[in-house]
Amino acid sequence: MTEDTYMNVWASVAAYVNQQIQMIAANGIAPADMLEMFDWEAHSNIEEAPAVHLIGPASLALEEVSNGIYHVAFVVGVGSFNDEGLFTHRQMVSHLFKCLQSGTRLSIFDHKTSQPYSWMKLIDGTAAAPMTKATQRALQFIQAEGLVDPMA
Repeated sequence: MTEDTYMNVWASVAAYVNQQIQMIAANGIAPADMLEMFDWEAHSNIEEAPAVHLIGPASLALEEVSNGIYHVAFVVGVGSFNDEGLFTHRQMVSHLFKCLQSGTRLSIFDHKTSQPYSWMKLIDGTAAAPMTKATQRALQFIQAEGLVDPMA
């Protein structure tokens, strides 16, 4: 693993989430122009967020469990906007929950070169947190965990 392990894992999780946003649009769950990748940690006031459905990573934790083997935990936040009945919200959460199930493999990329060099395999424990609401937006987070092995 390179010296930029944290940045590489963060960029790889973000890339995977972006792929899933494209799949949500392709599957007709929500229109592409109503979806936006969103870094939940880069924004302190959700009320100032764009008036679209927001999906993005947050709360990345990285632990070296053995020489070069890392345990990763992260969440993917879903914030639907003006979604009466929450049908779109629940479909997006359902899609992401399925895509973050145990056994799923995510490519790990070098964040500077975009070259893949390893895999993260998701492990048991994927969980969808309870929904909360903020004015015009429903919020929910899906937590996943994985192992990154430099020899994967």
